[in-house]
Order: sequence, then structure tokens, then C-alpha cells
Amino acid sequence: MEARGHSTRVVVVGAGSAGAVIAARLSECADVFVTLVEAGPDHRAADVPPEISGASFNAAKDLPDFHWPTLLATRVQGRAPRLYVRGRGVGGSSAINAMVALPGQPADYDAWERVHGCHGWSWRDVEPWFSRTALTLHRAPAHEWGVVNRALADAVPSAENGVWLTRDSTGRRVSVNDAYLEPARARPQLTVLGDSVVDRIVFGAGRDARRAIGVRLADGRELDADLVVVSAGAIHSPAILLRSGVDTPGIGDGLQDHPSFPFALVRREPADLTSLPIATIATLSSNIDGHVDDLQLLPMEHAVAAMPQLALLLAAAMRSWSRGTVRLDSNDPGADPVVDFDMLSDERDWILLDAVIDAAELALDHVSFRSVVDVAPYDRSPDGMRAALADYVHAAGTCAMGTVVDTWCRLIGHEGVVVCDASVMPVVPTANTHLPTVMIAERIAAHLQAQLAQRTRDA
Repeated sequence: MEARGHSTRVVVVGAGSAGAVIAARLSECADVFVTLVEAGPDHRAADVPPEISGASFNAAKDLPDFHWPTLLATRVQGRAPRLYVRGRGVGGSSAINAMVALPGQPADYDAWERVHGCHGWSWRDVEPWFSRTALTLHRAPAHEWGVVNRALADAVPSAENGVWLTRDSTGRRVSVNDAYLEPARARPQLTVLGDSVVDRIVFGAGRDARRAIGVRLADGRELDADLVVVSAGAIHSPAILLRSGVDTPGIGDGLQDHPSFPFALVRREPADLTSLPIATIATLSSNIDGHVDDLQLLPMEHAVAAMPQLALLLAAAMRSWSRGTVRLDSNDPGADPVVDFDMLSDERDWILLDAVIDAAELALDHVSFRSVVDVAPYDRSPDGMRAALADYVHAAGTCAMGTVVDTWCRLIGHEGVVVCDASVMPVVPTANTHLPTVMIAERIAAHLQAQLAQRTRDA
């Protein structure tokens, strides 16, 4: 980071769960001027479409302008790639996700430090930051629970109290656009550029060839910067680094997600498609190698707009050993990267997925489920599991701490570049990734603020 006079110019790439946090927090500094560049549309919190602010994330993710429409991903070898839903527009995936807010387990973060060498990221270090976010969390009141959520709460005790959601007291979604950007927009230090795809980071010449000096947009414009923060998510952050010619080993490797097996449920009564799909989650323990709370059952009252009688129960393994890749097929910033999760390539994942399918079958045999839905036929043979395998849209790990970035998320081997989003997670935690990503961004923003304040004092 290089100060120019008494001010610093920062470009943040991506206005999602991390980028909006970083941009808003850094704009609190009087001498820091932040340009937040977002590939999708920009809008004020009051102007979000009703589908975004409403209860149904299915309606939100079906909006054509708010996700990457042609982004495909291969889940498992031998199967064709399918759409992988990633948020696009201010708020990123926090504007279209299921709103579930879980921190993960202490053991997740202790392993980041102990196993992966990410010193300063143990549970002791990160736990206080979860309570410092600007997000508003509420559990759904009982009258919003549908029959599938209530059935799961009856069948599995861990689901009976519901799950924290990123909503306000009225039930309106609280994305990072609402919680972070909206309060910051009046500051002259913050500029938001919507509908602006970043092509690459621009580096200097000669002795400064490894120092970032700005970014180039797909339309050819260049934005000068003393610091570039790449927060485009675990799919697009490595793609930007690769297009930029960054030679740090490991970029695009280590791709992870939580594998899941979907049970299709035929409701006796059709769902209200505007209703809240997910109000609770059941957590269970495989006890494999002493692991607890590493299985998750997630109910969905409805999943497809054209099929109001279709509900789902997703059985997810919240630990995964398989690793995939993000690669470029073209240097064209308009081309989607090639995404291959390579799920179930590690035999240990089969064991955990079998365990959670067993747990789902037991829950679905409960009278509360049998009285409201019929379970559609399914095939849990190896071929059947491969064919039906789903993800949790929890992509992580492609710019991992200790490999691609250091423990303050600075790009190894280069200057003036920070990567901050779920891509820096060395291992995806046993939780939905939105809240942990916000936590990471809060910590990195505070560290950057302290650095900038020290430079101001030294100037």
C-alpha cells in the first residue's frame, strides 16, 4: 500500500459479502478514497426489487440480472456441468441467498491455525468478530414456518428452535448492500460503480512490475489505485488474478463446496411460492474421527416456481476432502471461467454423504413428515448419488490463506493486492459461508484501517 500525499486510493473489486464490508469500513477513514467496482447493477437499498427484499430466496435468485446467467460448474466427474448460482449486483450472493447465518464450529477455525498454519485465525481470534458485524439477525416467527420446516423440527430436536437469518424484525432481507453500503453512500470517500466488469489488475513496470497500480475494466477504462482489494468471490477472484498474469502458485486450486443429496418431497398441499422456504436447519454428528455437527438437513418448502407441490430436503456433508479447480478458458473478461468441483473424488466424502443420507431417511420416516409429504423415489447407489449430487453454493478455497495469500490476505509475491472473500478460506467451515465471509472482511478491514491510520500519523 502506498500513500499519495495524505490520502490513499483504494479500488475494491466486487460488492458482495466481503467487498461491500471492506469498502464501507475503509470509507470511514477521512483520507481514504474508495471506489467499489461491481459487475452487476447498483441500486439503493430502498430501490431493491421486491423479490430481493421478500421472504423467498427462490424468487430472488430467479431474477435475471442478479446472478451470473451462464456460469456453469461440474459437480462430479462423468456428469455434465450445470448452472452454478452466484450473486451479481450490489450485495452479491447476500442479496439472493437463503439468508442462513451460522458461524461454524470452534474446531473449524482452530484447524485453520493448527493444521493450515493460519496463525491468528483460531476460534479465540475470530469469535468476537461475529458479534461486531452490521448484519441484523432474526429467527423466523412460528407463523412463517411451513409444513416441511415444522416436520423437520418435530423429527430432529436440533431443528426445533429455528435458525438465524439475515433479516430485520419485519422479515425484510438484510444484505450487505443494506447493512454496509447504504449507511456509507453519503460519504464523499466512497464511489460505487455498477455494471462494471473488471478485466484485470494493472501492475507497474520495471522495479514496480509486481506492484499493483490499479485495475482495467472490460470496457478499457483504467482506475488508478494505491491498493487493490479483490473480493469477487471464490469463482471470479481467481479468474481475475489469472487474467492479470499473477504467477503465485495455487490460484484457482483448492475449490470446495458442501456436497448434498436432494430428497424430492411431494406436498399434499401446494406451497405459497412467496413464503419463506427455509426457517430452520437440523445439525447432526457423524462422530467419524470424533467430529460433531458435521451433517446438515435443510428443508425447503418450495424450490421451483412452476412446481408449487415440490419441496426438498437437502442432506449435506458439511466437511469435504475433495478439491476442485477454477481455470480460464479465455482471457476475455466476458467469458465464464471453467469450474470443476470434482466432488466425491476423495473416498472419505462418500462415507460422510452416506451418513447424512441415513440421517435424512430416518427423519423422513417420522410421522410429521409422512403426514404432509410423500418422498419421491430416489437412488442412493453410487451411480444414483453421482447423478443426483447437488452443492450448497458455498464455493471457497481458491486463493487460500497460507498458499496464495498470507494471513492478512495479502497476495504472496506481489505488493498492493489484498484478496478478501470466501476464496481465502483454507477449508470451508461447517456452516453456510455468508456470515464467516463477513467476519473475515471485518477483520481484514480493521487491519487495513489500522495500517492506514499509522501511515497518516507517520506522514
